Amino acid sequence: MRKIIFLSIIILSVLVLFAKPRKKDNENLPLLNTKWILEEIHKMPVTQGVDTAFIIFTENYRMSGNLGCNLFFGNFNFGKKRMKLDYVGSTKKLCMDMSLEDNFSRALRDDVTHYQIEKNKLFILNKDYVVFKFEGIILPTINNTIYE
Repeated sequence: MRKIIFLSIIILSVLVLFAKPRKKDNENLPLLNTKWILEEIHKMPVTQGVDTAFIIFTENYRMSGNLGCNLFFGNFNFGKKRMKLDYVGSTKKLCMDMSLEDNFSRALRDDVTHYQIEKNKLFILNKDYVVFKFEGIILPTINNTIYE
């Protein structure tokens, strides 16, 4: 009986120690370590291709994702609602339909100035209009490693 109680206390302690508080429905998703799935470019809805177009921002000021076919990477800076993207490059495999790929990579080079998060939506804007609209999915992390 003592072993069962002791084992139960250990298991409960581990669960409490590693449990993360659940996000409330009215809270915004965090910019970092969220998988942002592309929904719109320049207010035009995106039709996803073979691969899902997305972007992820990490704590070390790196961004990466998928353009719809090829993977991309770069750097970014952000502060209180301000943002600057520095698109570096991408892989170069040939895809059947490159239209999403071309539009996404070209827009990543746009002069982005700020961002706004509303619950699970990320809007990346330049000084005049919304460049991107994304829907977010929180990525699981174990020991500060992000898993897709």
